[in-house]
Amino acid sequence: VDIIVLLPQGHCTKIQELQMTTVLRENVHVFGVEGNSDELDEPIKAVFADVAFVKKHNLMSLNSINWSRVLVQMAHHFFAYFQCAPSLDTHPLPPVEVVVPTGAAGNLAAGCLAQKMGLPIRLVVAVNCNDIIHRTVQRGDFSLFKAVKLTLASAMDIQVPYNMERIFWLLSGSDSQGTRALMEQFERTQSTSLPEELHDKPSPVLSGPCFCSQVPRSCPGCRADPR
Repeated sequence: VDIIVLLPQGHCTKIQELQMTTVLRENVHVFGVEGNSDELDEPIKAVFADVAFVKKHNLMSLNSINWSRVLVQMAHHFFAYFQCAPSLDTHPLPPVEVVVPTGAAGNLAAGCLAQKMGLPIRLVVAVNCNDIIHRTVQRGDFSLFKAVKLTLASAMDIQVPYNMERIFWLLSGSDSQGTRALMEQFERTQSTSLPEELHDKPSPVLSGPCFCSQVPRSCPGCRADPR
């Protein structure tokens, strides 16, 4: 197995960078890449869309572009529930609230799938100033700001949470054509509003407060939610 690590230069702490660049193994290859996490995802998604190329070189991805990553995270939600539930002998099973700090929404999608499988969890999404998920859940506003705002939580500094496509598909009752049309519009215009029939459905996700490193009046998420 050869491991290729793409490191967004200037967007990690020094300790995080050293954790990746000081692994002295012949099968580990670390590359510093210009751009933010969103820009880093674009060529990765393009590569994995080329099925022939992926098969020829036996490639796989370890981020949540890969469905396997989401499947593993589903197991995390079940494990956490079994650790936190006060009792498994009652019917119905008691609910457990799970707060998910998120960027690309992979763990959030896993939680939504676990709910579909019957796990009684309540999901609360926590975001920073890059609050597209907060705006989507609260107002159906799935649109980008002009630029990613850098915070102390670089893994959450994401404006294109690509796993929301999976969540939209779940909420729409597996409507593949409708979900595809929604995402194609978003890719063309970088802005779209959820259809009323989709946004009005009971959401499996409660949008929580904006945990950001900005003073409230400079953060759109904090302005929208005084908490």
